[in-house]
Amino acid sequence: MASAAPPKKKGNMLVICVVALVALGAGFATPMFLHLDSPSTKQHPVKEKAHAKPVTIPFGDVVVNLGEERLTRYLRVKIILVVDGENEKSVTEHINKQKAYLKSWLISYLADLSIQEVSRATGVNRLKREIRERFNELLSPEGQEIVLEVLFDEFVVQ
Repeated sequence: MASAAPPKKKGNMLVICVVALVALGAGFATPMFLHLDSPSTKQHPVKEKAHAKPVTIPFGDVVVNLGEERLTRYLRVKIILVVDGENEKSVTEHINKQKAYLKSWLISYLADLSIQEVSRATGVNRLKREIRERFNELLSPEGQEIVLEVLFDEFVVQ
């Protein structure tokens, strides 16, 4: 009768350690090969006109009924746009020419929201960001950032 030799525990442990080291090294090196940038290594584009002081342009107010099924709720916002001070006059004229399109989009966008989407700081900040992005798309199809920031002078939900 031939008896089977007991497995070598030392050899198995060595294989497990080698596999673990290879997996650890691969996990560490993968971002280098994929060229993934971490938030700390991303280079922010330098603005050419960093010395220009931003100015505010009043956009006006919008009142819409929120998209609630059971309750009739409305949202009233008074918006101020922050733009580059060097181009204030031309940007103001451009915004006034496009105001009907901007306001129409804004009314449609806000009327689609629920009370949960417009409440709390995260919802308000998301609204500011999305309004700024869309206004920049409508005002400058070339991708130039005309509106630097959207501010709410009033924000009332009832």
